[in-house]
Amino acid sequence: MSAETGYLCPDNDQLEVPMRAYRIDRLNRTHKAITLDFTLLQPIDDTAENAIFTERWGDGGWLHLPATPWVKNPCTTYNTLMKAAGLKEPLQCPIPAGNFTWTRRPVVDHFVYNTPFWSGRFKIMYVMRRIQTKQKILCTITITHTEEKLD
Repeated sequence: MSAETGYLCPDNDQLEVPMRAYRIDRLNRTHKAITLDFTLLQPIDDTAENAIFTERWGDGGWLHLPATPWVKNPCTTYNTLMKAAGLKEPLQCPIPAGNFTWTRRPVVDHFVYNTPFWSGRFKIMYVMRRIQTKQKILCTITITHTEEKLD
């Protein structure tokens, strides 16, 4: 799986945490760089949950795939994804309130999940929300390209 680009969700201005930046750029032949900038007003702890919504590019445009369920402990989930992408320094859990800025932080360009997946272009929306109020905390969209690898 290789990330092509990253951008903010259309409703970013209405979120609990409007992000100021989320980008994915090519750093070199083997790595991409993530840039993000946001301020948490409250910690991300067991009062939050997250989900990943996936769409696949097809003949008719973006086609919705079955959604993953909402999962508690978003910090743990996020750290698992980032470790798969080669990030060496995981986030502290729970994520404390405060400013978070990554400027061109390197991640491996191609990383492999040990689960079967279709080849093609995908839009992956990562959403975090408060469990009690269902208020979205933050939201990012990443466009990826996946190639099937058979061993």
